[in-house]
Amino acid sequence: MGFIQDLFSYIPLLAQYFLAFALLITVVVFFHELGHYLIGRFCGIGVETFSIGMGKQLWGRRDKSGTLWRVALLPIGGYVKFYGDADLTGKKSPNLDLGEDEDDKNFHTKSVWKKIATTAAGPIFNFLLAIIIFAGIFIYRGESIVQPFIGEVLENSPAHNFGLKKGDEVISINGQDIFSFNELRSFVIENPEKELTINIIRDGSTITVSLFPELIVDRDRFGTEYKIGRIGVMAMQDPSYHSVRDHNVISGFYRGIEETFNLSGKILSYLKNLFLGRESIDQIGGPIKIVQITGEISNYGIIALLSLIAAISVNLGIVNLLPIPVLDGGHLLYYSIEVLFGKPLNPKVQEIGMQIGMTILIALMLFVTFLDISRL
Repeated sequence: MGFIQDLFSYIPLLAQYFLAFALLITVVVFFHELGHYLIGRFCGIGVETFSIGMGKQLWGRRDKSGTLWRVALLPIGGYVKFYGDADLTGKKSPNLDLGEDEDDKNFHTKSVWKKIATTAAGPIFNFLLAIIIFAGIFIYRGESIVQPFIGEVLENSPAHNFGLKKGDEVISINGQDIFSFNELRSFVIENPEKELTINIIRDGSTITVSLFPELIVDRDRFGTEYKIGRIGVMAMQDPSYHSVRDHNVISGFYRGIEETFNLSGKILSYLKNLFLGRESIDQIGGPIKIVQITGEISNYGIIALLSLIAAISVNLGIVNLLPIPVLDGGHLLYYSIEVLFGKPLNPKVQEIGMQIGMTILIALMLFVTFLDISRL
């Protein structure tokens, strides 16, 4: 009886996790598919279906242009199906018999540049969503700035051993200007065991210190392992060193672009190092981990959840650009070959590529789900 009561006590928490996950996936997927839809329509391509979710239809409505807008049972994705597509992979229908008007709307009869624009629009809209969210956060609440002064130096740390002291102002690292303690922290975290040339101001004089951040292996609450750098310094706690920088629309969008660009760079760097065997697979997460993280983050309020949506949107945009058939990047690879050689790739070769791509995706999904389960 006690077990059943304990089980029921988790229902509100599970419902919160599921709703937060459904919101995240719905927003991210909707913007991705909206990119395909808007640019496709702009290019004169007909859209048969715009679906949020997969599986059984819960709600649907057909608009004047003939597009069926639907919401499906499973909040695990979505799709836009264009005129001429045989299935959701975007494969050309082999038995298409359309009238002249409808044939003009056929995705596969359009120029290769229109197909490239329509295909690339999905990932581009993911980056655009992240920019909008980050910009909105900066405009709404400003940006917390902690001046790059060293408040405490830990004993026997790299900072202590190489002569950094309390009160030092860090002005640059490896030639890059530093304007906040967060920039200092990020630079150190991202460069474990790499030489950093740090310029500081001490008693009115500029001093140069070279040191190597020590490598720290850390784990978050979800069991994900991170390798980060640490030099052993803390920020000034005095409120006079803390401020909030307000942003207008222009500066807010600039910071939104900058934040999205920096996040994209970190993701690409991780993927490159993972491919080269320099990074652990522990940072990879599947649907179970995303549900877990989303549920936890939702406890910290709407700003935290929006930041996570932006981060997931950037991840989705980058993953979709990978040159794997079935993904947008795979289609763009096919169209690039068409541009290069002046004719489409052989349909049989495309079909084999699609089958290989689908196999890779299924294998990856099984692998990341296994990783998620192993961390529970």
